[in-house]
Amino acid sequence: MANRSFGHSIPSHSAAAAQAQEVTWDLALLGSPAFRVAGESFAEYINENSDGKMEITVHNGTLSPSREILDNLSIGAFELGYVISSYHPGKNPLMSVLDLPFLPLPTMEKRAEVAEMLFENEDIKAEFARWNTVPVMAVVQPNYEVMGKGNAPETLQAFDGMRMKATSGIGNALATYGASLVSVSGPEQYNALQTGVIDAVAATPSAHGGWKLYELSEWYTTGMEAGSAHVTLVANADAWNALPDDLKALVDEAKAHAYAETIKAQSATSARYEPALVEAGLKKIEVSPDTIIQLRNDAAQPVWDTFVEDVSGKGLPAQEILDIVLQAE
Repeated sequence: MANRSFGHSIPSHSAAAAQAQEVTWDLALLGSPAFRVAGESFAEYINENSDGKMEITVHNGTLSPSREILDNLSIGAFELGYVISSYHPGKNPLMSVLDLPFLPLPTMEKRAEVAEMLFENEDIKAEFARWNTVPVMAVVQPNYEVMGKGNAPETLQAFDGMRMKATSGIGNALATYGASLVSVSGPEQYNALQTGVIDAVAATPSAHGGWKLYELSEWYTTGMEAGSAHVTLVANADAWNALPDDLKALVDEAKAHAYAETIKAQSATSARYEPALVEAGLKKIEVSPDTIIQLRNDAAQPVWDTFVEDVSGKGLPAQEILDIVLQAE
């Protein structure tokens, strides 16, 4: 929470330093290097531009299990963390709209723009408020592609029988063609692919590279536009409300910086691993625009419809939220 130290102390070398250090926050991060850039660059900007008024300490995978970050933020165990909607969709069902597959969000810039629109929606705000939290920014990722071994999916029918790690709605859409979904965490993917527990992983290109899945794989897709798991950088509401106006304004600057750094890092990481895919001899499966249309009609639309039915059943405006996304220009 604000105005306290968690796991570290205010520098004691001078009274002036102690007085300057007004706010200390701890940030729970996880995942591959490119995935962490949003939180790391956000914290770095705050630390370098707050004139000593605020310090954010970054913790990579040490503050909380990834599936418990929202719960721990709600009780103020720390102030800031990555919340992955698909890890607990029942806790933030409306925000899970951005987990839906094959949404018309072709770029990371568009995904960030739409996420920011949703953060301003009163129902979305209320959803986070129920957990004593505030959404700060989206942790945007490129659209997922699929990488794996065995028969390459040169047709949609080739997904039949494929054992796949694919989160949220993306997995449900590919399951329409017979894919079998297996729950595997990021660190477990390499071993699962190596031992045959899974045949393929749907993830960002940077995650495929970061986890070195290309070392075990035989093929990968490009142009699938599958969507990605939505992640929000979330703050504890008490800590957020305690921030003075000048630091809240600095947060807006830090967000703009972090979005730009994230998009740059994700793009660069994807490009950096491309030579490794070629060297490893992986077959590139280019997904055609016609296939994307077929995926949206045959596989994604039923998942969208199920989302609306399920979330509307909780008394929440699911169709309204989905329309915001689908109609965003």
